[in-house]
Amino acid sequence: MLGSSWLVGGVRVAAVIAFVTATAPSVRAEDCEGETFPSTYALIEKAIFENHGCTDDLCHGSGKGGGLDLRPGASYDSLVDADATSVAGYKRVLAGNKTRSLLWVNLAAKTLPDEWTAPLRAMPADPQPALSMSELEAVRRWIEKGAPEEGVIEGTDTLLDACLPPPEPLVIKPLPPPDPGKGVQIEMPPWVLGANSEREVCFASYYDITDQVPPQFRGPDGTTFRYKFNAIRQTPLSHHLIVNLYTGSTPPESSVWGDYTCKGGSQPGVACSPTALGFCGEGGFCATDPVNSIACIGFGPGDGGLGINSAGFTGTQETASEFDFFPGVYREVPLKGLILWNSHAFNLTDLEGTLNAYLNFEFAAPEEQLTPARQIFNTEEIFTMNVPPFSAQEVCNIHQLAPNTNLFELGSHAHQRMKRWRTFLGAFTCDGGPRTGTPCSPFGADFETPDICAGAPCVSMVRDPVGDCNIDGEVTMDELLVSVNIANGATGLEVCGEADTNGDRAVSIDDIIGCVNAALNGVPPERARDAEESLLYVSLVYNDPLVLRFDEPMVFSRASVSDRSLTYCGLYDNGFTDPAKVKTRSGSPNPPFPLPGVGGPCQTPTHCTAGKVSEPCSGTRQAARDASCNSGTNTGDGVCDACPLRGGVTTEDEMFILLGQFFIPGS
Repeated sequence: MLGSSWLVGGVRVAAVIAFVTATAPSVRAEDCEGETFPSTYALIEKAIFENHGCTDDLCHGSGKGGGLDLRPGASYDSLVDADATSVAGYKRVLAGNKTRSLLWVNLAAKTLPDEWTAPLRAMPADPQPALSMSELEAVRRWIEKGAPEEGVIEGTDTLLDACLPPPEPLVIKPLPPPDPGKGVQIEMPPWVLGANSEREVCFASYYDITDQVPPQFRGPDGTTFRYKFNAIRQTPLSHHLIVNLYTGSTPPESSVWGDYTCKGGSQPGVACSPTALGFCGEGGFCATDPVNSIACIGFGPGDGGLGINSAGFTGTQETASEFDFFPGVYREVPLKGLILWNSHAFNLTDLEGTLNAYLNFEFAAPEEQLTPARQIFNTEEIFTMNVPPFSAQEVCNIHQLAPNTNLFELGSHAHQRMKRWRTFLGAFTCDGGPRTGTPCSPFGADFETPDICAGAPCVSMVRDPVGDCNIDGEVTMDELLVSVNIANGATGLEVCGEADTNGDRAVSIDDIIGCVNAALNGVPPERARDAEESLLYVSLVYNDPLVLRFDEPMVFSRASVSDRSLTYCGLYDNGFTDPAKVKTRSGSPNPPFPLPGVGGPCQTPTHCTAGKVSEPCSGTRQAARDASCNSGTNTGDGVCDACPLRGGVTTEDEMFILLGQFFIPGS
């Protein structure tokens, strides 16, 4: 696993960022009294690079220390998507990805030295002081929004005490494609989102990359290609992008998909055939028009097996994501086919914005094509939350892993009112009481949330591994022989993970001695897991979620189901810490099409948002309910508009999805 400092750093930085984000709204232009800049990046050049001495001649000015020039006019091309010459594996700034951006890591290492470690040296170099938390947050927002050269990123004016124009839709820098013969790029046809709107859509386009894939990177039948790395970059307007491969029998030319027209290129708007690649000209795409759809439900013939539970073959919930598989692990995709693009975006500006996305795939060499990667996309309790106005609620669920799962990535997905996500090793449930067996957090209730276990303890039991292969409470001679065979290499550890008594993924003489002792003296009794030791993952910022990657896979070879389980919990805040952020009927958009009991404006608001804020409303008609919220007799200031927070597909509703990637050797 990555070092604890990285994980703790990811958690603590997220916590600080959450605080700064909540306290840094944009300032209206007419109220601003600071220095004016045309863009967020121009402001960063001044406030970060120049004011912290980074453009001095002996640093990254005329001296171009390390080949980096941070002077105005030269800094952007020198930084964004440029390889870091001093540290392998980093870009100076990787648009949309702060953890792979050496600029961010170096700056964060000086501001937050307990949480981040610079590969060579923290920056700015001494004697310059570290960036403030507000300055660091401004840099984070710029990188995570795609590191644009032009445009304004909301809140950066306040963070850096300056004046900026009103935000406009940001334009993403295209993701550079892989070198020919090493990988391929598939580009999403662009679509336009209106001003001050939110929309989830589905549309179709055809691809064929057969002539770009050398034979050694293809699957056994020659109709697929295998890849070891996938990168995605999309316009920051997007909330998520799920890329689905259509697996049904309807041909791409069928009218059931809708009309295909050229998007961009030399013939915009002209009717086209999806398989006539190149017809639309350079930069053009033949695609159907986007239609409102949740997870592509109701789009096309309906035989593709798509729905809320569909993870797609790739996708992202951020401006940029990278999926770097463990050595020997690959994924496989057809050389050609129909893609159903499920894009969900919101545009808070006064201008329409264009959504673009770029997907890169780097081929897996034959020696890397050992085991297919698999996804965790657990939607069992996706809409389980039901949070009354001005309160909070934590919900939990348990995900069971298959025997011999090798987990190499963990993540999460939720919407804006999810304030904390935690994933624990083990199956934690209520031990007794009216909710016995219910998944729960071992840390108990906080934020004045309801106690899931109603006073009963939340526990997960674990038995120390001592060679009891079938976990029946005793170690037999046959089981001792299995341990010896594993130690001798005659069989694999997957046959009896319980023989590895110290967790080093091998069976030694010390392990065998421990198994013999258990055979003679009995298997030790079960004990309760330690909550702190069981905590694997914490994420505190919903739109910049932690993606936890392991240097070595976390192997789940134990026989006990609890030892192959993950308990994950999400804390949802419906105006508890900030009453102004309660879900309202008036502020909740309708979903693209109605799903019974799922999301959208509540039918009847239940609590006051003005006047007697947070108090329950009363009355049968809306006028009476508003009046019940008046702060005094005949004040007329009452508004009854607050709604319970439930699951749904818009950003005013919530989701609860566990994400991850794993492989099972030999599968």
